[in-house]
Order: sequence, then structure tokens, then C-alpha cells
Amino acid sequence: MSTRVTEHRARRTRRPGRRTIGLVSAFTACLCVAALTTTAWSVGRQTQYEHRAGAQAEATWNPGPRAMMDTASKADIHALHAQGWTVPVLAAEGHRVVDVRQAVSAGQPTVTVTLRNDHGTVEIVEQRGQVNPDNPVDGVSQLPVSAEGMHESAVSGSRLWVERGEPWRAVMVRPDAVYTVTSDTPPATMAQTVSAIVAEDRGRVSLPSETDDSFGATVQDGLRAMFG
Repeated sequence: MSTRVTEHRARRTRRPGRRTIGLVSAFTACLCVAALTTTAWSVGRQTQYEHRAGAQAEATWNPGPRAMMDTASKADIHALHAQGWTVPVLAAEGHRVVDVRQAVSAGQPTVTVTLRNDHGTVEIVEQRGQVNPDNPVDGVSQLPVSAEGMHESAVSGSRLWVERGEPWRAVMVRPDAVYTVTSDTPPATMAQTVSAIVAEDRGRVSLPSETDDSFGATVQDGLRAMFG
């Protein structure tokens, strides 16, 4: 009888071994590190997204010299492309470049390209910098579209404000640019002209991003955002 009581007491007083405690501690530490890493990666992704969104305009275009430039040279147009400007030339619609002017208007950098084909003349004012997608500034009048009573529409997925007449005018908003198009071509060509500009804007080559999006860099960005 006494032997059974002794064995029972021995079983009751048995404690976990050091190896078991070590394994549990290591497992708990791994879980904590994994949770922290996951959180840091998530925060880092959000930080990188906000950084890119806030610096999108600066990262994709360079206003270049502040002095006005007036040219029709292909080399100058290529230089503007390298700075991040679209400079739509609508070559597929049979237009030829008459003039390209770079300037600063109302504190915003602009490039104005004048084109001509057999149907008439098209002038495109490309503005970059601060873009208000709900009330963009007309590149010709320098007034917000809300002050001009322009008719709102959409073409090729882009918001558009139109003033019908001869010549017709359209103000189109893209994610980081505003295009104001004025033309004495037939109004029926408006949609085709605007769609061609959208296509060239989408094909614009952005300057390379300096943000490192690797897993390690994203985690580091997250840790910096969390702990400073």
C-alpha cells in the first residue's frame, strides 16, 4: 500500500524537463518573431504605397528648365519624353508637329504641342504637378472647369469636360496630368482624338522608381514606421 502512495506522490510532483521548457520557449519566440515580421511587412507595404502615391508626380516627370522652350525638333521632343512628358503627337491620326512650347503657367509646368492634319489643327496643353481630378484647371483659360460650365463626360475611362462649338475644347484628367485639347477639326473627331491622347499617356515611360520593394526592405520600412 505504501509503495503505491509513494509512486502516486512521485507522479504528482513531476515537473517539465528543461528540454521541454526550452522547446516551448523557442516555439513561442518563433511565433512572436513571425507575428512581428508579418505586421512590419504589412505596415511597410502601406508606407511604401503612401510614399509612391505622394511622390508620383515628382517620380514620373521633371519640369526641366524654367525658361520657355519653343521647338519642333525631334531631339527636343525626345528630351521631353525622357523628362516624363507625354507630348502627344497623334501620328496614327495623320498629324504632324507644327510647334512644341514648354513653359510655366500659373505656377504649373506645361508643354503645349500644336498639330495639324488634312482636317484641321489640334492644340494640346499638357499640365503636370498638382492635379485636382474633380475640378481640373483648363490649360487654356487657367480657370477650373467648374467656373466655365463645361459639360462632364467620359472617354476611354478618363473623365472629360467639354465645351462644344467651333473650335471645340476638352479638358481631360489622367492620374498625374491634365490635358486641354482645342481643335477646329469636326466635332465628330473629338472622341477619336481624346482616345488617342489617352493611349499615348498610358504608353508614357515613367522614370525608374528608387523604392526597394523587396521583402527585407519592406519589413525594414515597416519597423521604422512602427518604432522610429
